Amino acid sequence: MNTIIKAPCIDMTKLESLFIEMTNQNCNLRCKYCYIDFKDKKVKDFIPIDKIKQTLALINREELQYIHLTGAEPMLHPDFNHILRLCLKYSSVIIHTNALNINDKKARFLKKVEEENNLGHEIIFMISIDHYDEKENDLQRGRGSYRKAIHAIQSLIKYDFNPILSIVNYMNLPKQDLINSFKELCSSFNFETSDINFNIIPLMKKDEVWEINDSCDFDKLNVECAKSRTLTVNGVFTCPLLSSDNRGKCGSDFSDYSKRSYLETPFCSQCIVYNQKLFSLDL
Repeated sequence: MNTIIKAPCIDMTKLESLFIEMTNQNCNLRCKYCYIDFKDKKVKDFIPIDKIKQTLALINREELQYIHLTGAEPMLHPDFNHILRLCLKYSSVIIHTNALNINDKKARFLKKVEEENNLGHEIIFMISIDHYDEKENDLQRGRGSYRKAIHAIQSLIKYDFNPILSIVNYMNLPKQDLINSFKELCSSFNFETSDINFNIIPLMKKDEVWEINDSCDFDKLNVECAKSRTLTVNGVFTCPLLSSDNRGKCGSDFSDYSKRSYLETPFCSQCIVYNQKLFSLDL
């Protein structure tokens, strides 16, 4: 007798977060642990504005809380400013960035863009920086990335932004110890923070399938795919981690897409065990 093994699944209750993958291959860093498999040559895979406009016209504004601009590096998109203004008409926007493109002039411009919006929607920055020590950070993210990230944070707080530090805990340090060390770092340049300013992300391993406890209640998991979807140039996916994996594809566009996510990839197994959102916060 053949036994059919079905992967566990989660039904999306509502679309609270829309992730827009601005590009999958364009990035000005090559972090050692990145989940993206970069090609040898630079790929022009920027998402067209028309595809974003079509999506925004189809979604329910009343449910949508945040639009996330993700990458590789979203700020490399040639039409980034235009897309940001467009998205701010629908909700607050969270920019996931390594911050290499943010300086004083750019921060001042972005504050102007936020103030132009008369709907009260905010621009929120999630700045990637993985260690409070410059040497340790740059060993993972590349030489100079630490200083550029710190300069970007200083530029943003100068114009009254309140950035969130997105920290991949690749050394598996105690979470609160890591937060406390970053708080001390931020205080050194007069950035007064609270725990909400730090998003500690566990290291996700591409090819490791983790064992799931039989008592797991899938209906109560606090995972991204329960209330979000990701728009890419190739269609709609359940999660930013799966934007290049057909097992995560749930439709060609937002006119007809599946609200059910089958948790069948190595990333899914780790996400279930961690039981936390990786990219969004309950702000």
